[in-house]
Amino acid sequence: MHTFITGAASGIGKATARRLAARSTIAVADRNGEGAEAVAEEIRAAGGQAQAYTLDVTDPAAVKDVVARASSDNGPIDALFNNAGINIRGPLLNVTEDDFDLMMNIHARGMFVVAQNVLRGMVERKSGAIVNTSSDFAVIGVPNLGVYCAAKTAIYAMTKATALEFAPHGIRINAIGPGPIDTPILRQNRPPREVETALKANAERTPLGRLGKPEEVAATVDFLLSDKASYINGQLIQPNGGAVIW
Repeated sequence: MHTFITGAASGIGKATARRLAARSTIAVADRNGEGAEAVAEEIRAAGGQAQAYTLDVTDPAAVKDVVARASSDNGPIDALFNNAGINIRGPLLNVTEDDFDLMMNIHARGMFVVAQNVLRGMVERKSGAIVNTSSDFAVIGVPNLGVYCAAKTAIYAMTKATALEFAPHGIRINAIGPGPIDTPILRQNRPPREVETALKANAERTPLGRLGKPEEVAATVDFLLSDKASYINGQLIQPNGGAVIW
């Protein structure tokens, strides 16, 4: 099995790469090339097979090239975890057009371009599984995160549409909606005191009373990409401790 993971240098992507390495060759793709190589080296040191690729998902030519190289290096891509993402917080009136474009380009457009390139081979082979990283914010509104919510909702909408489109080709496409997970993106662009406040607030809004771990989300992705989830398609599965129930 060959699994292609974007945003794989840290957080949920890194945890998923580590977990899936037990049963799959991993293409570790991230715009942080050094981080991607560190994850790949860790997997190889543990006896797994992994190759690192520097990839900016907003660059269609780069996506096409990296998907082709990964397929050449390790064989056809059987599974895709579309996980690249960023977060820009702040009041909507302070969000710039460049901020908006960057969020949409990385999340929605990046997911589309990567999936399109990987799906071509899956359609030829009549098999494959894809998981896209959306968010529990795809189904609720959150102040000061309007563009992030919009980008994650776009991912879920495209997941549902493509799940229907590619099911006849033997391909399953699902999304995950992680809740409050202790990852670098949760701490991103926050001073230390604000980080602690955010961590506490997120833990308190979760019925289980704590933040989730990247490894717990990785377990969900592992399940959705496996044959154990062979009859699950077009769904948003939310490892969120009960923070959002719908």
